[in-house]
Amino acid sequence: MRQWRSLAKEAMDRAFIVVKFLCFLHVTDSYLLSPTHVLGPSMLPTLNLTGDVVLAEHLSHRVGKLGPGDVVLVRSPFDPKKTLTKRIVAMEGDKVAFSLDPTRSHCSRSLVVWPPNSIGSLGQ
Repeated sequence: MRQWRSLAKEAMDRAFIVVKFLCFLHVTDSYLLSPTHVLGPSMLPTLNLTGDVVLAEHLSHRVGKLGPGDVVLVRSPFDPKKTLTKRIVAMEGDKVAFSLDPTRSHCSRSLVVWPPNSIGSLGQ
């Protein structure tokens, strides 16, 4: 009987270690950082066309540390299962000039003042 108790205690101890490790992985993946596979041509040359694995950290947007030039991952408004890669180009109040036709940039430029509570982004 003692042998069974010691085996059961050892099994419980090991199961507890596994549960703690899985909880640690969940918290890390949900709240700190997570690996994400990113592919597509729109983020060249920063990210490869064939795909890269990036570590996406989940803290900057919670403390307001985003700025122009940052690469962010957002959910697609058309397919919530899909994640899009974007680069921030403007923050609230920034003025952005862009060309609708790059071949005739001198005559088709537009200037936009970014509205409050929004972020302008480019990318895939």
